[in-house]
Amino acid sequence: MAKKQSYTWPIITCVVALFLILVALPESSKQWSPSFIRNAGLHFGLDLAGGTQLDFRISEEEIRQQIADLTAQIAELEASHASSDAIAQVQLQRSNIEAQQRNIMEAIRTVLERRINALGVSESTITPSYIGNEKHLLVECPGVVDTQVCIDTVGKTIKLEFKEEFTEPTKEFESSVREKADATLRRFTQSGDTLQVVAEDISDDLGVAYIDNGRYFQDALPEGLEDLWNKPAGETVYRREGVLIIQQTDAEGNPAQQEVPGIFLSQVSRARTQTGRVINEAGIAFDLLEKQEEGVSHLSYEKEDLTTVDPLVAGILRGMRPGELHTVTLADDSARILFLQGFVPGREEMEASHILIAYEGATSASLDVTRTKEEALELATEIKGKLTAGESFESLAATYSDGPSGKDGGSLGTFGRDTMVPAFAEASFALAKGQISDPVETAFGFHIIRADSTPVNNADQATFEELQVTGESATTRAEALLKRLQDGDVRSMEDMVFLRSIFLSLIPTGWKDTPLDGKHFQTATVTLDPVTNIPVVQITFDDEGAKLFQELTANNIDKRIAIFVGGQLVSAPTVQTEISGGIAIITGMRSFDDAKSLAQDLNTGAIPAPIYLSGQRTVEATLGAEALQTSLRAAVIGIIILMVYMILVYRLLGLMADIALSVYALIFFAMLKLPLLLFSSQYIVLSLAGMAGIILSIGMAVDANVLIFERMKEELRKGKLLTTAAEIGFKRAWPSIRDGNVSTFITCAILFTIGTSIVRGFAVTLGLGVLLSMFTAIVITRFLVRKLALTPLGERPELFGVRKKQE
Repeated sequence: MAKKQSYTWPIITCVVALFLILVALPESSKQWSPSFIRNAGLHFGLDLAGGTQLDFRISEEEIRQQIADLTAQIAELEASHASSDAIAQVQLQRSNIEAQQRNIMEAIRTVLERRINALGVSESTITPSYIGNEKHLLVECPGVVDTQVCIDTVGKTIKLEFKEEFTEPTKEFESSVREKADATLRRFTQSGDTLQVVAEDISDDLGVAYIDNGRYFQDALPEGLEDLWNKPAGETVYRREGVLIIQQTDAEGNPAQQEVPGIFLSQVSRARTQTGRVINEAGIAFDLLEKQEEGVSHLSYEKEDLTTVDPLVAGILRGMRPGELHTVTLADDSARILFLQGFVPGREEMEASHILIAYEGATSASLDVTRTKEEALELATEIKGKLTAGESFESLAATYSDGPSGKDGGSLGTFGRDTMVPAFAEASFALAKGQISDPVETAFGFHIIRADSTPVNNADQATFEELQVTGESATTRAEALLKRLQDGDVRSMEDMVFLRSIFLSLIPTGWKDTPLDGKHFQTATVTLDPVTNIPVVQITFDDEGAKLFQELTANNIDKRIAIFVGGQLVSAPTVQTEISGGIAIITGMRSFDDAKSLAQDLNTGAIPAPIYLSGQRTVEATLGAEALQTSLRAAVIGIIILMVYMILVYRLLGLMADIALSVYALIFFAMLKLPLLLFSSQYIVLSLAGMAGIILSIGMAVDANVLIFERMKEELRKGKLLTTAAEIGFKRAWPSIRDGNVSTFITCAILFTIGTSIVRGFAVTLGLGVLLSMFTAIVITRFLVRKLALTPLGERPELFGVRKKQE
């Protein structure tokens, strides 16, 4: 039994040492080992691996509003002497929401972790922090340097909402918007929230827009905000009713504007500043250049007959398109910059009247025309005879003409040759003024034409702006001015005001909220539409959600129901019939990847409270690599210097300390690669601060050895044996070692508890180093010294830095 006992600790030591060596080996050297050993590796933080750090502010306004509404509801129930069960039910709802508010940071952290894992980042850290009364989460994603990808994935608001159509404004709606504006304004005056924070809290609401950094010249201020031009910059929020101009496109894809009346809550974020205003309108730009440049003059032409213009200029204008700029050099060495606004090509024109006799089947003939083609020709010939006999053309046109001009006496007004069908144009332009043609056949029927004027040839006409450049190097100067115009480099110095605004629309956005939202969501899956074979997302509700969805579809048959995800409209199908079963389909996916991404977003979970990005930082991977190399170099140099110093001072004892330090480094390295305490999925993530803790702990790792060795040297000088000196040295040094390391460990615990993520990294590695240094000094060094004392070297004190006493 004694023999077995004597081999227990050596066997355990060998197994542990082998395990630590395996863990410390690079992955390529241990492919045959179990996965938890093979996959063990160092995990680097943002400042060593590079990546993205995001600071998200948690908005609790929605939760606070729910609590306030429930509190008001409880007060109403109590005032109306409602049953205790009804009051208790509402109180329970309020208690649940208050509990959710208390655990809000942990709940959001859990959702963000799932999103980060979906991004493929396994070494992220999410740290809670507080700025005043605001709750924040610091998200670090090592290895992710595409900040926008990280923001879009981690910070998105996956809020599932179902909305009903609502397009007609009502007094109740307008009243609710005004009440909301008043309540929002009170947040500035009572709670002291900034406009930016309030805007983030309500910007996802329908009909609310946030203009973070609006820049306006005086003539471009939104209607209703004109008086803010003279207001000083500051935190004051002004409530004004006005109109917001929204740029959009019409059904044909052309740019259009919509004027939306509403309420502005605005503040002047910066004092008026003079800045260069880009002049895009050519006429105004030409006026400005005329004032700024010598030898430059501006002329405007409205429907100018090009026969009166310099032939070279006229030729250039004929080849330009409206909105185009062009330069031209004239014979007198002056130059022109031309801007064409409109061009009307010259054409042959005349005035004429006609009487149209249509027949059944002719183009554009009305249904009441039943005469044949032969009958139409006969009637037209008869009418021509009456005209020849002197009857009134206008009267006959009003009586017989089947064309729309008959009521006007047959007058066609002025027209060009190219606007009429060839047969009609050839006949009409061949007539002299007052002459009447014989019946002329076209696809529309038979025409009797009277020339009301002699045909004339109109010249080309152009509406254009001309900037004349005269003097030396006119052409070169004109080309330089043209480049400035094309580059948008013509500016006028004007004052600009900077406004930050919340806008609440007084007209409905087209949708209104319903009780059905993401709280009733269970799962989302991607399927194929059996009819179109297009990918769709199928979502399943819980029991309560199924009932709400059935009621919603029953109340909106032949109407649309909109599905919003994260505040964005993704689908708005028309309800054909009541839907039961608690399953809804989201259509409109452009590809299978879009459907898969949406389903993944929904399944990773909605954030229980909105979060808003309040700060970001990106560290390039190359900077992190340089920081890591520098830290490792410092650690290696420190260890070598420390080892050499220990050997020089304590000789053989110093060598024992260096061996213990090597064991310390091996254990430390292995523990950095393994999950915490082997019982957690969390790893120690190394940062620059953590590396500083490691380097500091290396220096502290030999502190205990120094204390022990000094006590041993004192005993050796008294002539005691190494075995006795070692036991006394360890016994006397232990209180100092214990007290020093415990105080350091307590400091580390305090830093970890109250510090930020950077300070925590330092505290973890330093605390771990303190524990390991105590182990290596008390266990490893003591074991080595005891074994050394049993050898002949233990009888030579000079090998331990102790001089022999003089005989």
